[in-house]
Amino acid sequence: MPKSLPVLLYHSISPWTNPISVDPDVFESHLKAMTAAGWRGVTLAEAAAHIRDGHELPGKSALITFDDGFLDNHVFAAPLLRKHGHHGVIFVVTGRIVDEEMPRPTLDDVWNGFVDMTELPQVRKGADGLRVRRDLFFSWKEARAMEASGTLRVEGHSFRHRSVFTGPDFTSVFRPDVRKRTFDRVEAEVVFGLPRFDLGPALAHRAFLPSAEVYDLARQLTPQNRTEAHQFFSDPANEAKVVAALRRIPRDRRGRLEDDDEFRERLTEELIACRDGLMNGLGRMPEALAWPWGRSCPQALEIARALGFTLFFSTTLGPNLPGQNPLHIHRFKAKEKSPKWLLSRLRIYSKPLLARVYGKLHG
Repeated sequence: MPKSLPVLLYHSISPWTNPISVDPDVFESHLKAMTAAGWRGVTLAEAAAHIRDGHELPGKSALITFDDGFLDNHVFAAPLLRKHGHHGVIFVVTGRIVDEEMPRPTLDDVWNGFVDMTELPQVRKGADGLRVRRDLFFSWKEARAMEASGTLRVEGHSFRHRSVFTGPDFTSVFRPDVRKRTFDRVEAEVVFGLPRFDLGPALAHRAFLPSAEVYDLARQLTPQNRTEAHQFFSDPANEAKVVAALRRIPRDRRGRLEDDDEFRERLTEELIACRDGLMNGLGRMPEALAWPWGRSCPQALEIARALGFTLFFSTTLGPNLPGQNPLHIHRFKAKEKSPKWLLSRLRIYSKPLLARVYGKLHG
């Protein structure tokens, strides 16, 4: 019976705790456990031969993936993968990759005695009256170095990784709050007091475009200076008044959905920018795309395939059988849990029937 290829999904490998990070020590414990149990993290080329081309892989093969392109993938993940003999792929938001001339220090430099652990670059937080989350991303030079080592392949995860408004309904408005997520930007002009319309991934939804009437009223009711807006919203009654006034605008006057031409133009622009960024930064054509938040639409898939992408990664659970569905590759989230937990998930997702049943129950 053909084996299913488990595909792990990590994001940040960092000692700075957040909902999408795994501590480097925990990540190393995962890699050690995989090696001890006979599992091997394969290359993207090997995974493509299995998923797209139908070739069987040896038992206990898995693909280790990372989303976004955080600097800590270069600092911690790449050296640990090399140390334990595993491979993987990073799906990058190309608009966030930087142009640093000097590669920044990694665990390799710590192990070789060139720097201390305290000198490694960490996730930074800035302040502008409020705490703001600011994640660091690796550079194109660092991406090329990771590829040259043979440990990690760099592929696409969009250009902006943004959301769009999806309809006219809302219960709150935009205010100068703390940023809780890195990728929380909306593909629209955002002003203080603008309704927080329902949101969805930009590559999966036709965008709802707020009307001029909505923008005008938001600006009229809400200070647009950040400090003044923060003071204004410190009184909950003020937000309630703004929401009530905006909700008096009838739903059919709050905006409109993109038409077909606008929708396809936006999708095409985003996907071309992603592909071209990879081509310019790495000097080669990319082949794989992981959809932001694991979501897409038929139009985005059609455009991405026309641009040359052939492997498409989701965040849904299920099996990955030889040659069956390169347009929808299943992944499971590798959490900051014990090696025993990780090995149990690898066993589940290596068995086609069990992976399908478990995916339906827990997806």
